[in-house]
Amino acid sequence: MASYTKAVSYMHWLSAPAMLGCVGTVLQAQQVKGKSKGDFMFYHKSLGLLSGILVAPRLGAKLISKAPAAIEGSMFEQIAAKISHNALYIWMIVMPSTGIAMGYFGGKGLPFFYTTISGASTPNGDIAKNAFWIHKQAGVYGKYLIPLHLAGTAKHLASGQNILKRINPFSAVA
Repeated sequence: MASYTKAVSYMHWLSAPAMLGCVGTVLQAQQVKGKSKGDFMFYHKSLGLLSGILVAPRLGAKLISKAPAAIEGSMFEQIAAKISHNALYIWMIVMPSTGIAMGYFGGKGLPFFYTTISGASTPNGDIAKNAFWIHKQAGVYGKYLIPLHLAGTAKHLASGQNILKRINPFSAVA
């Protein structure tokens, strides 16, 4: 079974925890109020910025390397895999980009764990507002791409296709 390059594999596994944490913290923030909500949103924004930082090298690695041949499967599975993977890539560009735009152009800056990166000295509410709308819409629907991705992985594993070897940077195959 052909595999992804080590660079693509490493970037997949480096960005996955940040993205999962980003989604998990915002979902939790939606369930609480007060200081707890603010704390979860702080980590959501920090993990979102980290995801944004990791997107550029991940895309670079993906674009300069040759993808392995698709896993055997029906035409429906091939099309579903292409659509869902492309949607995930679009989502991982749109979400951090719009989140960063909200913080920067809103003037509040970008929280990043133990520091805050300054926002625009002259805020632009229109850009921040539009970024928020896109971020909110993409987040409402895009969060389902992660369980869909995991379900596809589970389906292949249940069918005896160990596709995790393809994306494992420590695998002898990679």
